[in-house]
Amino acid sequence: MKVGTDAMILGVLIDSSKKHRGLDIGAGTGVLSLMVAQLNTTIQIDAVEIDELAAEECALNFKNSSWSGRLSILHKDFDNFNTENKYDLIFSNPPYYATTNLNKDTRKAQARHEENLPASIILQKVKELLSDKGEFWVIIPSSEREKWSLKAELNALRIKTAISMKGKPNKDVNRVVLCLNHSAVLTEEKELTVRNMDNSYSDEYIELTKEFHAIDLRK
Repeated sequence: MKVGTDAMILGVLIDSSKKHRGLDIGAGTGVLSLMVAQLNTTIQIDAVEIDELAAEECALNFKNSSWSGRLSILHKDFDNFNTENKYDLIFSNPPYYATTNLNKDTRKAQARHEENLPASIILQKVKELLSDKGEFWVIIPSSEREKWSLKAELNALRIKTAISMKGKPNKDVNRVVLCLNHSAVLTEEKELTVRNMDNSYSDEYIELTKEFHAIDLRK
């Protein structure tokens, strides 16, 4: 799976300040863990990935990075992931397509379709693994926000921050990044537009992602 806009935006929006132990759910090739480790110079991150080939590539990416000593990958189904650790930061770019028309490529279907890792399972496990003052960051389709909000409430998790994403100014919101914790009362609402009308990247997007591009996005 290639690095997409969803992963890039979630990676730059995750607030890892003052966080010490992180968990990456469905890590894929490890891009989110690598981004968080680049921005937070002390955090230790466990990454969980069910797909064997992706886990192997993730391990290689971790090994070849400047933060290999702080990153570990576990080839495991998150539903069966058990640990005594508590995490003050958990994050995920989860499978979220709810359609029954699964991709014929079983690996892509596993990575993209919710039935392979339902929101209810993710949130139940996050409740168990999140420390008292910890935060869970996730990106989902905007159409799924109400469902995730209701299921989060059932697990004593509440939305602290919601960042709505648009492809262009004239487009509808199609993604939302949520930060959930145990204690939020009011939700902080924000909005991010990725591209301008001429298809160039917006100044806001460029500023957010500047630490992770080797090229000038304004050109």
